[in-house]
Amino acid sequence: MGTKAHTNTVLVDPKVNIRIQLAVLWICHFVLWIFGDMFSLLQEMGEPATDTTVQFVAPTTAIVLTLLVAFSLVGHPTQVRLANLIVAPVYLLFNIVFFVDATEGWEYYLGAFYVLFIALIIWLAYTWPKEQA
Repeated sequence: MGTKAHTNTVLVDPKVNIRIQLAVLWICHFVLWIFGDMFSLLQEMGEPATDTTVQFVAPTTAIVLTLLVAFSLVGHPTQVRLANLIVAPVYLLFNIVFFVDATEGWEYYLGAFYVLFIALIIWLAYTWPKEQA
């Protein structure tokens, strides 16, 4: 058996682009949101939602979330930052209302992560790195 000289190697820790960080946080928030809705529906096992407001708001919020994932990756940095700083606080308000309406322990638990991801999105967008012109 041949012997190889061992070299000290260190894994490279590449900086993750802020666009990817924002997109991933939106995906995490969306996945949790879907889980919360599915869990709530499974617990109720009732009639499907027939309220037209719910039928409009639910898909619209889902569409906005998915558009933010894509826009965070491909949009112009200034516009991406502004969109995240405008839309994320709106979702933060939705999440606070979720807390107010919560009745089950799992809702509080899930709601805490909703708020965490949105707070991280706002923080990342607010602290977006700048370079000197």
